[in-house]
Amino acid sequence: MNLYKFFCRLVPALSAAVFLFIACTAFTAIYAGPAAGELPLFDAKTETNRFLFYMNFYVSFGVCTASIFLCLLSPDRFLKVVFFPIGFVAAIISGYILDELFTIKLPTYSAFIIMASAAFPPPRNYVITAGSIISFVVFLFHPFFLGSGSGSFILRDPSFFQTIMVIIFLGFLSVTFFAIQYLVGKTLDSAATAEHLNFVSNSMVLFNHRLQEYAKNSGSEAIKKDRLRFTRDLHDSSGYVFTNIMAMTNAAISCGTMETARAQEIFQKIHNQAKEGMRQTRETLYMIREIEDPQPDSIDSIFRMKTIFEEITGIAVNIEAGNMKQDYGRTVNKTLARILQEAFTNAIRHGKANRILIHFWEFPSELTMTVTDNGRGIRRIVKGIGLAGMEERLDSIGGTLEISSPEEGGFRLIVRIPLTGAEQTSY
Repeated sequence: MNLYKFFCRLVPALSAAVFLFIACTAFTAIYAGPAAGELPLFDAKTETNRFLFYMNFYVSFGVCTASIFLCLLSPDRFLKVVFFPIGFVAAIISGYILDELFTIKLPTYSAFIIMASAAFPPPRNYVITAGSIISFVVFLFHPFFLGSGSGSFILRDPSFFQTIMVIIFLGFLSVTFFAIQYLVGKTLDSAATAEHLNFVSNSMVLFNHRLQEYAKNSGSEAIKKDRLRFTRDLHDSSGYVFTNIMAMTNAAISCGTMETARAQEIFQKIHNQAKEGMRQTRETLYMIREIEDPQPDSIDSIFRMKTIFEEITGIAVNIEAGNMKQDYGRTVNKTLARILQEAFTNAIRHGKANRILIHFWEFPSELTMTVTDNGRGIRRIVKGIGLAGMEERLDSIGGTLEISSPEEGGFRLIVRIPLTGAEQTSY
């Protein structure tokens, strides 16, 4: 985009400079050259007006030139609004008492029309340029309105052919620069879009890789904790059972010969202890089998995701946790994290945002997550794979998704998840 602005300022500025050089050179050659003394304008009667004549042209021409380049090269809108009318009046005054239409007036007007075509964004520049051409053509006929002078200095109205030629040339010039502006804009927009998509692709690959590393590290830590817990449980339950079995067998061995009834009683207890030990061992193994990949607590994973996204993309992310709890159960935690990950992707890929706000709030019966960015927004919502995936995740837990584009711009996504109490046990 910076290249586009530079190109759309440099080319018109150089073109305007060429036309202004032609006008100034022509005036100097005609009125300030060796043959200037032979012109009727500078006879003995009008010699005292020579200085005023030159000052009228060069001062007004200088003001016109400065106004044209200020409007072309300055990004300040206020300067353009101020110097555009000043430049227009100066262009009219510089050629007001001159009869040279195609050598002085037309090049000066052409430079001004180039500026009007390029200094303002479409469609405003279309209206400004058309108005400027009409005004210049009207002022060509100022002798008809203000008089044609007297004596040796007589102004003449342009002929019909000259007027048509001026309109065609200025119109062609403006259309040419409109086309250049459009084509350069489309070309550079395509290049910028390709560059943006490449940046998004690389950022998302790195973002997902970092998230996987975070999940892996968090998962490894959680697995380690679970392994220690299961080892402790298995030791406590099975160790107790086997200790009892060993004590009873030792008692049986130490008795030597014993009555059948007594032996049956001891072996029945051993059997019962072994059966209980088997049951507790199976229960522990079942718990190990059913455990899924560990998922970090909701608010922790979201803040970590925010940090990673900011580091990779440079986009500022602000999280307002409100009265959100630390944990809402495995299913809700995972849903929030996945939806937020997709919202980050949309903000950078489609919206081209540079600031994202995430707001959480828990109501008595529902949890809301609002994600707002300052990107380009949307005119018409088209639900692609990402939004459809969000809705599917929310449908599975009874949640809803609301998508909108605020009047101030950007994109807003509101997630509502019902809180029934059952989600706390969904591990």
